[in-house]
Amino acid sequence: MKKVFILLAVLLFFTGIIYAQAATTTTQQQPVKGFEGARRYVEEKELVIEIKALIPSTDIFQDKSDTYRKAGEYKFSFTIEDIREQSDTLLNKWLKESK
Repeated sequence: MKKVFILLAVLLFFTGIIYAQAATTTTQQQPVKGFEGARRYVEEKELVIEIKALIPSTDIFQDKSDTYRKAGEYKFSFTIEDIREQSDTLLNKWLKESK
């Protein structure tokens, strides 16, 4: 009988502690997020975007033959040193940007 009474007392004690902890954690204030007193902003003046202004001009026509280059006109030659220099430069730029 004594063991049951002690077990019941311990159980009630721990239940009280858990309830008190839950009650204190739910009543804590939320951290300030910076939007106190914020109101909805309604623009008084309408913004009108005319699509006609964004259309490219059709006055100038460039034939595709003016922009096309034959593949045989370019001759590229690379040395191992050129490739290593370029690789080092690109790697250093990537490392700086990734910081």
